[in-house]
Amino acid sequence: MRGAALIEYTLARDDERQEMTENRTIDAADRENAAREKIASLCRDIDAWGCPRCRSERVYRLGSGRLRCGGCGYTFHDLTGRFMGLGQLSPAQWLDLIALFVDEAPVKDAAHRMGVAYNTVYKAMDALRQAILHQAIDARQILEALRDWSIGSRPPVFGVMEQGGWVFVDLVPDVDVSDLTIFKLHFRLQTSRVGSVVYTGPLRGYLGLLCRGGPERFTARRKAGDPGLPLDEAGGFWTYLKDRLGRHQGVSAGKFPLYLKELEFRWNHRNRDWQDLQDRLARLALAFRTEGDAQRRT
Repeated sequence: MRGAALIEYTLARDDERQEMTENRTIDAADRENAAREKIASLCRDIDAWGCPRCRSERVYRLGSGRLRCGGCGYTFHDLTGRFMGLGQLSPAQWLDLIALFVDEAPVKDAAHRMGVAYNTVYKAMDALRQAILHQAIDARQILEALRDWSIGSRPPVFGVMEQGGWVFVDLVPDVDVSDLTIFKLHFRLQTSRVGSVVYTGPLRGYLGLLCRGGPERFTARRKAGDPGLPLDEAGGFWTYLKDRLGRHQGVSAGKFPLYLKELEFRWNHRNRDWQDLQDRLARLALAFRTEGDAQRRT
């Protein structure tokens, strides 16, 4: 009798576990369907719904879950051709990641909480920063400067400007990192640094200039920090930026502009509702990439 009861108990437990597994599968499927609907709505908000190849909106879903264009016949996934397509995440995972990105969760913590690989989260967050950069007015000039830097040019220099409650971190195209040494030596330009980031006193109408270069570009004169720089006394955005720069000491010169534009975006939207900020980021990440974007990524 005890043996029969044990068998009956074991079968009941197996049925319970199977039901729990099925419920989790259904919940996951429901989350993905809801995420797809959310993404489709956000795409329509920015007039980016449809085929990534011909931009036709005559698309329909196949039994496999993929989409097919009724115009050109192209078969694609929900995120094909978009910045979100650069990360190997599902629509639901992307929305989870954006929420963690808004909260400034480190890559390691986000990977642990989502249960995905570190490199997957790193690449996805990089894709978000690329999307933020691409909406900037000077995006094309920054991408060209990064392309030039990748083939041997000097790292780009940026200027910080505040106007009407907004902050602008602009590329300064006619100044490079070697000019900062010349200005310091011959024109008494004040300089200081945060780790590998050099910043200056006022110049060209900016509160200060800043750049990220390798150690070989740091002369003894440039390493010496001058006291009383206006940026250090400005508070506000610069205090916020300086704190974040201190956290990202491992950022390469090639990735540095992406972080600058991210921080500019965060500061200018700091008073936005948390959900609104998530939706804004999602819309940027759902924009279609141009053919040249893949070639310009660093």
